[in-house]
Amino acid sequence: MCVTGASVPLAKLSVRMATSMQLDDVATRRADLHEDYERAAQGLPPRAVVRREDLPAAAAATLGAIRDTLARLWQKVRWERRHFETLWRLAIDAVPLPGNSHMPLARREPCGCGQHGHGGAAVETHAAAAPTPRQHHFWDCAVAKAVVAQINAHNPGPAPISQAQLWLVQAPPGFQQCVWDVVVMAALAATEHGRVRLRGMTRAAAALGIQTAAAAAPEAAVAGAAEAEPDLDEIPPTQLTPPQPGVNPVELACARAVADFWSRLMQFAQLGVPQKGWDGVDATHPILAVVNGEMLCAMPQAMELEA
Repeated sequence: MCVTGASVPLAKLSVRMATSMQLDDVATRRADLHEDYERAAQGLPPRAVVRREDLPAAAAATLGAIRDTLARLWQKVRWERRHFETLWRLAIDAVPLPGNSHMPLARREPCGCGQHGHGGAAVETHAAAAPTPRQHHFWDCAVAKAVVAQINAHNPGPAPISQAQLWLVQAPPGFQQCVWDVVVMAALAATEHGRVRLRGMTRAAAALGIQTAAAAAPEAAVAGAAEAEPDLDEIPPTQLTPPQPGVNPVELACARAVADFWSRLMQFAQLGVPQKGWDGVDATHPILAVVNGEMLCAMPQAMELEA
């Protein structure tokens, strides 16, 4: 056997050495994906464009922290693990977003908000300058903005929260880190909830159009169905419901994401004040506060929807 370039007799091969042989490549790949995530969160050039050693020293020093952040969240935050999933997947670009080139089975379809994935060949010409699916769905999209707006409505700081503060779980001024940990995971999970809901409504509306076309040209409809690719982000049939006439699907998806965000926070508040790490949270803290030994959750803010 060969470990790190040196031959090791099979009789001397330990479980630890064998495990290292199997997982070293995985750990290296995960570290690269984490760096891609940190660069995207801070607006730094991707690794393919600028090497880490060529970045300014201050920027390079910020890379690599997300691994410890994720480990801290896993160890310190006592919450159902389903609330962690979106952040964990987002950090390695493993959310099955439409248009992700490294997920060949993901559908090539535009976002239902109308601001990403539209335009055909004209857009493909400028694909290098276009935001990535991760950037759009978890920061630029109207659904993501609706959730962020709820946080900013309670933000005591002088400026709106930044993408880096959200994606990298960096508490902004006025927030205790323990509270911000929960807010970030709730926000990202709620954004994913709203995204899936919007896709469900968009697909349902498209399905109605396909059914109409099939009635007029059944042979073409059968051919199109045969060419359809499987989808990693398959939506349950119960969510494939078109909005009622006169209802804007984007506004409805935003409302559902906001409701999901506050629902998660209220559920966390009902668990009570954690025994460790929450001493600095008082009755004046934004979003989650501790009053007379009980945790209270703030109330949602009215949404500003487009006319």
